[in-house]
Amino acid sequence: MQKNSLSRISISLALVFFLTLVIIISLPTKSRSQGSSDAELLERRIEVTYSFSVSASELVKLDHRQGKVRVWVPYPLEVAEQEIFEGTINNQSVSLEDLRFDSEWGGGILYFEPRDFFEDFTFTMTFILHRKELKALANFQNKDKKNNEPDPDKVLELYDKYHLSDGINDRLARLSEKAVMGKTTTLEKARAIYNFVLDNMEYNKKEPGYGKGDLNRVCIALGNGAKGKGNCTDFHSFFLALMSYQDIPVIFEMGYPLPRSEGVSTSSTKGYHCWAKFYLPGTGWVPVDISEASKDPSKKDYYFGSIDADRIAFSRGRGILLSPPQKNDRLNFFGPDPYIEIDGIPFTDFIRTISYKDIK
Repeated sequence: MQKNSLSRISISLALVFFLTLVIIISLPTKSRSQGSSDAELLERRIEVTYSFSVSASELVKLDHRQGKVRVWVPYPLEVAEQEIFEGTINNQSVSLEDLRFDSEWGGGILYFEPRDFFEDFTFTMTFILHRKELKALANFQNKDKKNNEPDPDKVLELYDKYHLSDGINDRLARLSEKAVMGKTTTLEKARAIYNFVLDNMEYNKKEPGYGKGDLNRVCIALGNGAKGKGNCTDFHSFFLALMSYQDIPVIFEMGYPLPRSEGVSTSSTKGYHCWAKFYLPGTGWVPVDISEASKDPSKKDYYFGSIDADRIAFSRGRGILLSPPQKNDRLNFFGPDPYIEIDGIPFTDFIRTISYKDIK
């Protein structure tokens, strides 16, 4: 009788163990889209279609009978947190074999001249984007980055050459010194400037003049006891200036937001997003996204040293000289819109669309 009882107990325990195991296996595991631990990076694999079109009727309005149309298209950056696969282009005038790079910032460019001035023309590019969350100060060391990362010394040189000659150097220098008062290390100064920009800027796209990275506009506002106002371009242009006065290399990256859509295709004909990275010796390029931190203060700490996977980077740098060189002035930034010139005059009457869908 005792032996039978023991047998029944053993069978019951085995059954409980089996059912528990089944339940554990059946439970949904933590999705990469739900958040990450210190040892895990969020990743996304996304099918992207980038296109734009130009109507011949818009060209004819310009009355340039001998007009020469030149088109530059930004090609997404290839860096450790972002890789591009299976790219295809649907355009008779250009292919991926024609991909070139600007000589200063290393951004990818597809250049072409439409064959017929008096015909509509379109450009469509599709590719698979593999994007990883970047947590440079936590668990992502940049030592394995690709060779196309910018050289820190060259970045400082380029910034000094094209962005600190606008007549407001003294004011920016004073603001930079005020921001880093009492700080000694690169990391301490970078965090202090990040906080300073966050405290003195307001995300606001209602007042005219935003979106150009106009440092004079920001300085005037602060001088009048108000906050600077603007979007991501204005936030990060201010950050670049203050960091550069501390001789800390910093770069501007221009891209496009890719909010999660649960596998549903999403498209937009407008918009962009930008952020910055500073160089920290021993670590590499560290990202910041101050405008996103401004919109969501709960992520203030996260966006110093980290950026999510919900974006695509199209280019880097400001004061951009394209390849081949454009006739008009250097570009404030490049992408995600194409840059088009007709007889050296910028042309903006195009419709650009970006569609994307998460894939497994």
